[in-house]
Amino acid sequence: MNNLFVLVVVIALSIGLNNGSRLFPKNQLYFRNSLSRNDDVLTVHCKSDDDDLGIHSVQRSYEYGFKFGDSLLHLTAFVCTLEHGVSSKYSVTFTAYIANPFFISTGVIKLWVAFDDGIYLTDEDHDLVKIYSWPKI
Repeated sequence: MNNLFVLVVVIALSIGLNNGSRLFPKNQLYFRNSLSRNDDVLTVHCKSDDDDLGIHSVQRSYEYGFKFGDSLLHLTAFVCTLEHGVSSKYSVTFTAYIANPFFISTGVIKLWVAFDDGIYLTDEDHDLVKIYSWPKI
């Protein structure tokens, strides 16, 4: 009886996490280009252990985002590189998301915003906090 209960719970969690149900909403990462120049394109390239999401060009005042679920088998983390400027003059690579090692997170939303002076992150209250500066060239 106990084995059947465990199996049902694992199946229910797998279906909920994989289908983005309302019970277990997907986590979301967004990257917004708020650079001052209209022709300054933000390039975003994110990877996890399982996925390489490719390179995405984000025009000024637009954003790129994706949804994902935490892995049941290993720690989910996305490392992203943001670049802008002529010949990608300014580049920062950082961990944009790392799961809590003690439980599976659902419904986490992180918005990273690129400004001229650096990269900011919003919290749940929508306050912008500067996390990274562009490298000095």
